[in-house]
Amino acid sequence: YGSNEYLEKNGYPKNLKDLDKHKFITYGKGAPSPVYNPDWVLKVGSKDGKKRKSLMKVNSVYGLLLAVQSGVGLAALPDYITVNVPNITKVLPEIEGPLTETHFVYPQSLKNVGKVKAFRNFLFSKVSEWKF
Repeated sequence: YGSNEYLEKNGYPKNLKDLDKHKFITYGKGAPSPVYNPDWVLKVGSKDGKKRKSLMKVNSVYGLLLAVQSGVGLAALPDYITVNVPNITKVLPEIEGPLTETHFVYPQSLKNVGKVKAFRNFLFSKVSEWKF
């Protein structure tokens, strides 16, 4: 993803090789990542698997989104955080990043509790509505 202003100024990548001409914001090391391999974009399509340089590192997905919106550069963002966010564009939409599993975890003793069942059903209904 990139902000519309950044992409207009620096060009829209047309293929993976074009990514080498862009600045990247990545997920910093040290903090647990909410997604698997958040910096996959630094290697995808690079020559000989060499890693691109990161201009800026942040320790939250929301921080990545804010940096992208501010025009700092491109970042690999989960689609769910970009829904209805103005001024950003998905670049190379045909390229998919690694999938991340999500788990709804609760103690076995709460399995049949009405509130837990209602919340689980609510989550499943919302996930099934997602369109990316």
